[in-house]
This record gives sequence, structure tokens and C-alpha cells, in this order.
Amino acid sequence: MRLDVPEPYERPEVRSLLTQLRMELDGFLEGMKSAEDEPLRLRRDVRSVLFLGVGGSGIVGDLVSDITAKRRGLPILCHRDYSIPPYSRKDSLVVAVSYSGNTAETLSAMAEAYEANLPIFAITSGGLMKNVCKKLGIPMAEVKAGLLPRMAVPHMLGAALSALVNAGLVNITQEELKGAVEEAKRVQESVEVYVPSESNVAKRTANSIYDKVVFIYSHGCLSSVGYRLKCQLNENSKILAVSQCLPEALHNDIEGWDPAMVNCLSVVTLRCKGEHPAVEEAMDRMESMLAGRFGVKVSKIVIQGSDDIANILSAMVICDYVSLYAAILRGVDPISVERIRSMREGIRCNARLLQQVVEKFKVEFKSTAHG
Repeated sequence: MRLDVPEPYERPEVRSLLTQLRMELDGFLEGMKSAEDEPLRLRRDVRSVLFLGVGGSGIVGDLVSDITAKRRGLPILCHRDYSIPPYSRKDSLVVAVSYSGNTAETLSAMAEAYEANLPIFAITSGGLMKNVCKKLGIPMAEVKAGLLPRMAVPHMLGAALSALVNAGLVNITQEELKGAVEEAKRVQESVEVYVPSESNVAKRTANSIYDKVVFIYSHGCLSSVGYRLKCQLNENSKILAVSQCLPEALHNDIEGWDPAMVNCLSVVTLRCKGEHPAVEEAMDRMESMLAGRFGVKVSKIVIQGSDDIANILSAMVICDYVSLYAAILRGVDPISVERIRSMREGIRCNARLLQQVVEKFKVEFKSTAHG
């Protein structure tokens, strides 16, 4: 198989993405430390957390929500828009996430949150967001710069979790987070390039999906990872993908499967030990039906982590390698996202919104990077 020979990994763009993949888990730990450099100190009671962000930065809030779902007593909401939602309250903590620091949607919403006197914590690598935070005294975790925004997600995730832990908003310890990283590192070794396909679930999955439209089915704590895989397949592998969650998909999505379309479709299921008995049965039935009745190739990724934190980090690692291997099999550049760049640069209103933030807070801004 092409994935078991060294030549594909010698392409500069593949080597670059692989280097960033191998940095992800250490990046999570670096992100944790970055949140300690300028810690979040709350001056009032917080009864909800509102994450602002889009793209890879937006996924951070989804992952935090799933990781902490059983370990917190307040809601975490994720908002992807140019303004804060009308239900935002004085007791809502706003976590604004923009890797580049120049994301118009996030900066516009953060400016609105500041004017509403909401407490804010920011996560960025620089750009306009950093300048605004420095000018206004907004606490900020500054993560490592120079990465692809989508590959900086673990850095930003580590920063977000560490900030919430240190503020006492989630019942997780720093030691638990570090232990989950160690578990995920062992999983990462099992999907590395030197592990042959017959023993490598990431390579086998990529080989089953690389020339198809991919439907991803997940549940519970892996729902955000399912969406992460969808986005990584879009950006790294240039594959159209759909992410759906159970049990909801059994009430609608499953009815849309058509035998006439199965030649261009494939399925990935994300599963972990300790599934709810009803979900376990539903997943089993769905996998059997799709494979038996429709002849669809179903690739099953099963995570055996000790808790939700380890499950999510381990699943993220596997899925990121799936996207790399699929890009190799398709012969595409996993680094370039020309359509995204062209689309965003063509939205002139974004530039005007950034300029409004510059003028409102009287800060410098020169960069044109987005993410």
C-alpha cells in the first residue's frame, strides 16, 4: 500500500503537516502553560461560559464543552457570529478564541462583549486581538505562532481548559489533563507512519474513504471530534464530509440513504468504551444495516481511553492522522486552503469590521492573516 512506503512522506507539504501533527500533544501542554502566564481572575460570579470563534478556533469551544460535560455545574455555549447572542448576561464569561488574532467575526463579537461589560478571556497567537487585549487589560493566553490555525487547536484547547480549571469553573485537575495527554501519546504511536496499515486504524480508515463523500457518525463526548474530523477532511484532504450525531441521526439521517448513491459514499463511526447501552445497540444496528443492506464500507474507530478527556484527545490524534493519510492517497496539498483564503479575502465587510475595532480601541493593526 502507498501509505507503507517512505516516498509520500518526503513531499515538503506532507512533511510540514506531519511535523505539526507530531507537535499537537506537546502543544496542548504548552497551551496549558500559556494560560498560567496571565491567569483568568474572576471579579464576579460566573454562571455560564460563552465561547466566541469560527473555524479551527471555533472548534475549541465544542471540545471544551464535551471534555467538561460531566465535570461542571454551568453551561458552556459556543457562538459563531459577528455579535454576542442576546441572552448574554453580566454573569457570562466570554472566551474569545482567534488563532491569528485577526478573525473579523470573533473580534467584532469580542468588542461588543467588552462594551457590554462582560468578563473576557482571550486566546490567540497575536494579531489585532493581542493588541486590543494589551490596550484594554483583557487577560489573554498567547499560544505559539506560526502554525496552521487548524493544527493549533490542541494549543488553544490546552489554554482554554487550563484557564477554566485555574478559575475553578470545571472540576478537573491539571494532573488529569497531563495524564490524558500521556494516554493520547501512546495512541499516537499506534497510528504513526512507520506502523503498517494492517495494524494502523488511521491508514485503514483513510484507504476506505479517500475517494468518497464521508459521513461521520459519533455520540456524546466524541461529537466534537466527529466535527473536527469533518473539518480536517475538508481542509487537509479536500474531501466533502458530513458529521452527524446519534441518537439524532436515527430519527432522520438514516432514511436518506439510497442504494443508488452508495458507490460514492463511505462511513466512519467514532466510538468509545462505556457507551450508553441504547447508543451502543443503535450504533451496532446502524453499522450492520449500512454494511449489509447498502454495501457501504463502514470504518469503525474505537477509543479505549480511561475517561472522556483521554478519549477526546486520543480520537483527535487518530482523526488528524486519517486526514493526512487521505490527503496522501488523493495526491493533494494538505497545507494549502486556497478556496478558504480567496473566499474570506473577498468579503470586504470583514476588513471594514476589523478597521472599526482598530478605530474604536485606537490600536495598531497591520497583518492581513485570518484564522
